[in-house]
Amino acid sequence: MTRTSRLMAVFLGLMSVPLTSLFAEPPFVSQLVDPIQLRGIEDVYLDGDRAFLPCREGQRLTVCSVKDPTQPRILGTFTHPDLDQAAGFALDGNTAYLASNENHQLLVLDVTDSANMKLLGKVIIGPADGPKWLYKVAYRNGYCYVALQQAKRLYVVDVRDKTQPKVVSDVVVTTDNDGPFSVMLRDQHALVGTLFGRNNRLAVVNIQDPLQPRLVGALLGPDVCQVSGKIIGDRYFAVCWDRNSFLVVNLADVTKPRLEGKLVDERLGKPNRCEIVGDRAYLPMVQGGGISIVDLSNPIEPRFVTTFSHPVLKKTYGIAARADLLFVGSREGNSFVVIDRRELEK
Repeated sequence: MTRTSRLMAVFLGLMSVPLTSLFAEPPFVSQLVDPIQLRGIEDVYLDGDRAFLPCREGQRLTVCSVKDPTQPRILGTFTHPDLDQAAGFALDGNTAYLASNENHQLLVLDVTDSANMKLLGKVIIGPADGPKWLYKVAYRNGYCYVALQQAKRLYVVDVRDKTQPKVVSDVVVTTDNDGPFSVMLRDQHALVGTLFGRNNRLAVVNIQDPLQPRLVGALLGPDVCQVSGKIIGDRYFAVCWDRNSFLVVNLADVTKPRLEGKLVDERLGKPNRCEIVGDRAYLPMVQGGGISIVDLSNPIEPRFVTTFSHPVLKKTYGIAARADLLFVGSREGNSFVVIDRRELEK
């Protein structure tokens, strides 16, 4: 079989080819590919020696050991009849909170033993036969904050009793045709990014009293949507896949978020997540199968640097960083890959 035909076979999922046979010196430190246990990775969360991988199409939570990044291995996987597409995840110690997308349920798991994760409790978010699409989850001090897209609301769930989680409040974050997706906590506020609308936004909700959340501000703009990323200092570095945009939002006054810088560039490949290391942003590419890199040495004027693509990174979604290593999840490649970021710009 020729090199070209072997590459085509990888794209079509017809065979597995070792990375070294595709590229002489790839930046890969290691890779795991599993069409069942790693199917449809949505995000990557690192905690100690473990990587938590919520999987959309795989309808599961998979946990991998990253104690030795050169030899990651699957420790266990959790499935349940009430878990459909795992779209959101938060962790508090050995308790995980998992958002089931279509049936809009929040599941509470004991993940102490990665090989034997247990369901502790669950709760339906919103009316049982009502709006769907439960997305991201954030946790703080006994409460989960979850985005229900079709309901246009941020819901607050009391999880202090892990066996009996209960919805205690909610707040409308938009009255337009967009709906909430991302949730990031900053001081006494929840930052909620919306998508799928004509006018999307970053909504600011005061959660000082979890029983009475209040919408107190918003950032709107033609290149704002989804707002999925990372807060460093007073800046929120985030992406909008639909607009091919990378955003730098100033949070010095969190109730009045201000777009400080942006990069709109098709070469970003519809970025869906964002990780920051030093003066670089690493963006998983939904289109292009890889990672795009942005220079942040001047945050007000972010600059496109380059992209790295590979067949094993088809429809890249999740990403996390530790030192010089990137831990990347591919939704259609069904892969969990560790990359040496220093090699990407050579």
